[in-house]
Amino acid sequence: MTHFRHTPRWLGLGLALAFTSMPRAQAEPAWQPYAFTPRGHAEVVAERMQLTVPLRHAAPQGPTMKLRVVRLPAQQRRAGASPVVYLAGGPGGSGVAAALGARWPVFDAVRQERDVILFDQRGTGESTPPPACPHKVDLDPKRAYDAAQQLQAYQQMAARCMAHWRGLGLDPDAFNTAESAADLRALQQALAADAISLWGMSYGTHLAFAALKQPGLKIDRLLLMGSEGPDQTLKLPLDADALLLRVGTAAGVPDLSERLRRQIEALRREPRTIERPLPMVMGAFELQLVVAAMLARRQTSAAMPALLSQLEAGQDEIAARVLARLIQGSDTIPLMTLAMDVASGATTARRAEVRSQEERSVLGGALNFPYPHIGVGLGVKDLGDAFRADPRSDRPTQFISGTFDGRTPVANVTAIERGFTHRGHWIVEGAGHDDELWLTSPQLPALMVRFFNGEAPSDLRLSGR
Repeated sequence: MTHFRHTPRWLGLGLALAFTSMPRAQAEPAWQPYAFTPRGHAEVVAERMQLTVPLRHAAPQGPTMKLRVVRLPAQQRRAGASPVVYLAGGPGGSGVAAALGARWPVFDAVRQERDVILFDQRGTGESTPPPACPHKVDLDPKRAYDAAQQLQAYQQMAARCMAHWRGLGLDPDAFNTAESAADLRALQQALAADAISLWGMSYGTHLAFAALKQPGLKIDRLLLMGSEGPDQTLKLPLDADALLLRVGTAAGVPDLSERLRRQIEALRREPRTIERPLPMVMGAFELQLVVAAMLARRQTSAAMPALLSQLEAGQDEIAARVLARLIQGSDTIPLMTLAMDVASGATTARRAEVRSQEERSVLGGALNFPYPHIGVGLGVKDLGDAFRADPRSDRPTQFISGTFDGRTPVANVTAIERGFTHRGHWIVEGAGHDDELWLTSPQLPALMVRFFNGEAPSDLRLSGR
């Protein structure tokens, strides 16, 4: 799950009323015509409904919430074809919004013979999002802070936000992956489908793995892009170091990591004052955060040698631009993102491995910051090690990974794929996270269509454009 990214502001305190008790729907949800217009394309015929689900599935007669569901009907539906439900990443991404941008041609290809269901998970998009927290991170960008001081500021902000949400009567434990997985069972029933296929991206794969444990949920096929296993919410710092080595080798800079270490140590001794694009101070930890952010995508990681050369020459244009975006986009965290990640947590063994690797990694604790420590004292229920057990399934499962993905590396799949008896892995050369994983290989859309239409999983290495 990716932090330090821009997230949309939620819609205000009045939405708290959506979480009060209300009568449960007696009739099947009704589909309504919906104007769906992907950016740069003609309007697509679609349907929309609002699905009412329990706020807590263990209390089906209690408070409810509404989830936005959009159906893209198949152009020429195959007989007996299960609908494909898209699970967006984040956590916090809108499944509907994901299909409106650059990824639309892939969705368009898949919907030719199967209904595609765009699903705003609880707390996202137009699915009754929780109100925004009015409290911000109390950090002055014009001062130097070490990692411990920055973490303390994030913990204080999170504690104030949780107190605010609870004061409005909200239940943070309603926003975890197990509850969201139970929503998929309600969605299958609302679709009147014998089974559904799951198409997950990043955090959406984390949700898909949880769905495998849902009683009564019938899954046909799984296509998982950028996998994050049940115990992979915390990333392994040495995976980032391995990617730094790959970036340096590709750029003809084999000593990239060591030169970065020297710059980090120099900033630890003497932080640098920056005036543009906004006044701020960059210390050692800020540079580690910048590098961690840039490693997510090939497009940005490819700029790492240039960033390094600038720093060594006493310049900071690239680093300053990235740092400014981090400061501007991460002053608070939505409830859904915060509660989901804290609840998913990590096993004791995973936490110990992460701590050990942080001591050796170029990035130290920057890769996961401010997790897991931000969750201390928040009172969010941990989902437990049974939730984090390695996933298992006999359903046809196709994994997709990018060789330059700094968020969900190929190694994530290697660690969990043994539990899938009918699996394949497509590895996209040169692809990073986000849109790059979708758009780098021109072969990918046709392969995905064939998989959803019944072709067996396969192992392939796909070249980029």
